[in-house]
Amino acid sequence: MATIRFADGGAMFDSTPIENLFLLEHLPTAPDSFLRVYLYARVLALHPELDGGFAQLATFLRMDEDTVYNAFAYWEQQGLARRLSDNPPTYELIPVRSENLLTVNPMERDYYAYRDFNASLQSLFGSKAIESHEYGIANDWLNVLGYDQAAALRLVEYGIHTARVKDPSPASVFKRMNKQATAWADRGCRSLEDVERAIAEDEGVNQVAKAVLQQFGQSRKPSVPELNCVKRWMGEWGFSQEEILAACEETTKANKPTFAYLEAVLKNRRGGDDGRFRELADILRELDAAQAQPTPDQLERYGRLLARGFEPATVKLAAVQNHRKKKTRFEDVEWMLDQWAEDGIYTADAARAYVTEMQARKRRTREILQHCGLDRRPNMDDLALYGEWRKAHDEAMIDYAASCSRGMDKPMRFANWLLGDWAANGVKTVAQAEARRAALRVDRGGREAPANPALNYSQREYREEDYGDDFYVDLDKYVEGGEQA
Repeated sequence: MATIRFADGGAMFDSTPIENLFLLEHLPTAPDSFLRVYLYARVLALHPELDGGFAQLATFLRMDEDTVYNAFAYWEQQGLARRLSDNPPTYELIPVRSENLLTVNPMERDYYAYRDFNASLQSLFGSKAIESHEYGIANDWLNVLGYDQAAALRLVEYGIHTARVKDPSPASVFKRMNKQATAWADRGCRSLEDVERAIAEDEGVNQVAKAVLQQFGQSRKPSVPELNCVKRWMGEWGFSQEEILAACEETTKANKPTFAYLEAVLKNRRGGDDGRFRELADILRELDAAQAQPTPDQLERYGRLLARGFEPATVKLAAVQNHRKKKTRFEDVEWMLDQWAEDGIYTADAARAYVTEMQARKRRTREILQHCGLDRRPNMDDLALYGEWRKAHDEAMIDYAASCSRGMDKPMRFANWLLGDWAANGVKTVAQAEARRAALRVDRGGREAPANPALNYSQREYREEDYGDDFYVDLDKYVEGGEQA
């Protein structure tokens, strides 16, 4: 006997029929693994010769057998499968029609009255199937205790989050949260907001949140996100109420103090450096004044930069440079500092000297490019070449080599070859270079020799960010205090 088959009238030719009603009503809410089982079961119902039982079905879908059993239990509760036998388990698939609800067992009518709600409950547990009596508990929260559906779902989420085991079973969660739901209902909980507030109050954070709002000059009730902030401060970070309220004094520097601002202050104090928050706020202001309020994550990353040896003024100088390039993310500052670190630049003095030298090198390299017949900005390879040339040649020799390279396919590379040849042959003056150049350009027959084909190799393609002024700043645009002219 086949494990799975269609009910009468359920199959059509050799295709696998999927009703639009199924896609509209079940696809958005059914767990992914249960969907896979159902869709393959429809194939098996059409081709019983492929049906090898639940074990083979689980192997084919690369899942455990328990998930397959849970999936069929789920679709049975949805009214799309009917159990025919227990050993071995066999099912028939029922066509998806709205009139299916008329044939549901009367004891299961509550389940179908809250089908979407129950599907949302099931999604919280993944492939662990919820039993009918557990659905009944949740439905009682709605019908008897008066919770709305969002509040009941939050109860289950909270139960899963606070379970002592990593992956709790539905049975253990519903058993424990049924007691909690009754207790909170006695306190007047009905809506999602009520449940969120009850969770926060039970953890002793509501009083602190209200005290913080009083420090901010506000008399309203704390919002759920604000309660979550206080919960984190007192739970994960270990701050006392007195320490949190003392930190509120720091928020007077903000025009509109917020819980996010206070969180950044506490995160900074948690790291043991009260001045770090203000330092980073100044740095972020150079990037974008609208984003001058450090987040805890940015404070942590800023701390790592300082631990690597960067001075605060060095980080600030990098922020000024990025703002000039219209880059306003803290990640851009980190990237630039990584480049500077490769040259051993960590102090503010070294950074200023570097950007001054690079600015001068850029202007000089631009002149050399013009001698080569190129009208473009220098890229980093151009700047690096010029830096190497200066170590072995005077500026007149460099200019002459650039002029000789005009018209070549790769003028800067050709100039580099010329300078290397001159250095290897003891050529130190322009006059000697001219003589050497003339000798190289004439063969034994007195004819001009072709250019060296070895110089016409492929080069990398450059993007906008490869050009040199990403790494330094025009100091004429940077004045004391981080302001730009």
